[in-house]
Amino acid sequence: MDHPDKLNRLKSAIKTSNQELIDHALEEIKTKGDESYVAPLIAFLHQTTNKGIKEIIYQIFIDLKHENSVDQLINELKNEKDLDILERLVASCWQNGLNYSKHLAYFVQLIIDQEFQIAFEAFTVIENMYGKIEGDTESMLLSKIEKSLPLVEERKQYLLKGLLEIIPHIPLDQDPVDF
Repeated sequence: MDHPDKLNRLKSAIKTSNQELIDHALEEIKTKGDESYVAPLIAFLHQTTNKGIKEIIYQIFIDLKHENSVDQLINELKNEKDLDILERLVASCWQNGLNYSKHLAYFVQLIIDQEFQIAFEAFTVIENMYGKIEGDTESMLLSKIEKSLPLVEERKQYLLKGLLEIIPHIPLDQDPVDF
């Protein structure tokens, strides 16, 4: 089944509220999906009130393993207005273990601008980040953080102070997982 058919099947299943069809369509997207499913899945988060469907979609983002999905997900996050959805999707960024290092500035800005819970999730993304930080990005962000410290609430000041220690030490490679 090709891409439009998978999405149409999911749309139809959601309209009928047939949980078995929904589960099947989401499982197919989970196992055979790519970055082109990021935007439609987020749209479905807005369309459904079914908490079970939402949890399955969030789990797809947590299980995401396509590095080429990172840019698409960040583009969608930048346009997300629903703070609950934004919080869960930002959390999925640290949970899926993909490389978000070229979007470090976006996550720093979330910490500065967003409510505390979203800021905390963004902090966790940075805390788990790995990869090369390009050019003058590090010094520019450290300066921005210093300037923002007196302007944010106390809890977020704690996060920003933590970033001053974390950002200069972001590893180039992901640490191997010990089991």
